[in-house]
Formats: sequence, structure tokens, C-alpha cells
Amino acid sequence: MKITDNKMLNEIKSRLSADKAGFAGKYVLYLPVLIIGFYLAGCSDLETDINQPPEVSIHKEGILTPSSEDFHGKLVRNNNWDMNLCKECHGINYDGGLVKVSCFTCHNDFKGPENCSTCHGSNLSPAPPRDLSGNVLTSNRGVGAHQVHLAGNSKGKTLSCAECHSVPGNVYQDGHIDTDVSQAEVLMNNYLANLTTNNPSTSNYSSQLPLFEPSPEYDSESLSCSNTYCHGTFKNGNTDNAPVWNDPTTAACGTCHGDPTKATLSEKALPKTSAQGGTHPDVLTCSACHVGVVDANLKFIDASKHIDGKLNLSGSDIAY
Repeated sequence: MKITDNKMLNEIKSRLSADKAGFAGKYVLYLPVLIIGFYLAGCSDLETDINQPPEVSIHKEGILTPSSEDFHGKLVRNNNWDMNLCKECHGINYDGGLVKVSCFTCHNDFKGPENCSTCHGSNLSPAPPRDLSGNVLTSNRGVGAHQVHLAGNSKGKTLSCAECHSVPGNVYQDGHIDTDVSQAEVLMNNYLANLTTNNPSTSNYSSQLPLFEPSPEYDSESLSCSNTYCHGTFKNGNTDNAPVWNDPTTAACGTCHGDPTKATLSEKALPKTSAQGGTHPDVLTCSACHVGVVDANLKFIDASKHIDGKLNLSGSDIAY
């Protein structure tokens, strides 16, 4: 039907507007009630015992436990001792970096994780024990006689690592960590192992004997050390002596000079006399000539004067 009466049309529009306003007004009044209802309904279902999300870590649980296969020291060893990956999170100097966790909390020696004792030795000495595999017994090849040579030497001069090894300036120096990390190169390029004796220029020279020139050699199969001044290649010494690195009985008194099979300590220690093709006097009272080195019972007074490259004679240290 078409409405043509303007008065009627205006009346209809007026009523429709009133109805809309009434409808809107009703729901404006109801709206707060609806909101509160929804809120209360939601709160009634709110769970308050939700577990917190776990901490996110790039490392496995055993990363700080030495006995775990996931211990970080073992991971570094399995990565051929390359610690550069650690720096990506812990900083170029290991002082915290992105994760704000400093390696110096535990590795508090000089250079932190790159200190020698991180991989071998201890905070008392960079030399084993422990070795690269964690061994601590002297019967293990990686431990052997390190501490006998380097610390508290009761039989001779205390040595440095450089007497046998090429000591690197840093952990990543060429030749330090190589393809075979199970054993270090034993070079013996330094002074003591190569010391020449019975030199014609010395006051103790004996013309009937040759020049004793060591040619140090370490056998990685037998673990023996041969042709060194330290263990017998010297004037009146046992030039064929080859002590085994992890067997202390092979370096007992008499093995470097003298005869370990003899009955008394003096007999064991006696260097080669003329009867054995040497020049040492056939005298068993060692302390009579080697004053200040040993006492009458052959106990060391000053072990640093033994195997030191000199001949201690009547209180004086001379080249021979």
C-alpha cells in the first residue's frame, strides 16, 4: 500500500522514533547487569592453581654436575676443547654476556675457563693430576711422574713444564690442541735433558772417556724416556737407562748411576769406577765429597743440587 497522506506519514515516523528510543533505553539499563553477570560467571571458573611455566635453558639438567654425561666439561672435551661456542652466550671474556651468567663464578683463576688447570692439573699446578680424562692415579699415563718432576721434588731439581713440552702462550695456539688430544708431545728440547758432560773445556774433563751427548727420546708405546742427561746419559752414568713414566720403580736409586741390585744404598748409588769403565773413585762415603747435597746416611740435604747440570764437589758446583 502506498501512503500519500503527508500527515499520516509524519505520524508513523514519529511513532517509530519513539519505539526505537524506548528499545534502546531498555537495553542501556540492562547492559551493566549483563556485564556484571558475565564477569561473575567468569570468576567462578577461574583456576588459581596453575603451575608456573618452567625456566627455559639451552643446557640439559646435568650441565653443572661433574658425574653427569651432560657436564659442561665433558661437552667441551667432546668438542675437542673448543670453548668458543660458550662465548656466544657467556661473553667474549666469559664474564656473563647475553645470559648474565659469568663463568668466573667457578673458573676464578687467571684467564678463567682458558686457564691451563681447567683441562688438566688443579688450582695448585697446571700439570696432572688430573689428566685430560680425569684420571688422578700416577699409574695412568696422563698423570705419571708429573708432580715428581714439578712440585716437591725430593730427589732432584724442580723442573718446569718447558723442560719436556712446548708450552703454549694460550689455549688456541697452534700445536697445543691437535687431532690427537689423548697425549701431549714430549719434545725435551730444553737445557737439562740435553746437557753435554765431559766437555774438554771443563776442569773435571777425563780424556779417557768420550763426550757424553744426550739425544732425548720418549717412546709413547712403552712410556719410557731414554738418552737424557736427567736419567743417566752423563759422565760415569748408566747411559742405557730408560725409566718408564708411570712406574716409579724404574727410577729408583742406582738406575741413573750405580747399580740398583746392590745391597746397600751407597753401593747402589756408586757411579762407574775404573772397574766398570768409568773414572769415579771407588769410595762409598758420598757425603765426604758431595758436601751439602747428602748426609752420611745418603739422605738429601739439598735435593735441588741433584740432577741440576752441575757436579757438586767439596761444596762447589762445577761444570763437568
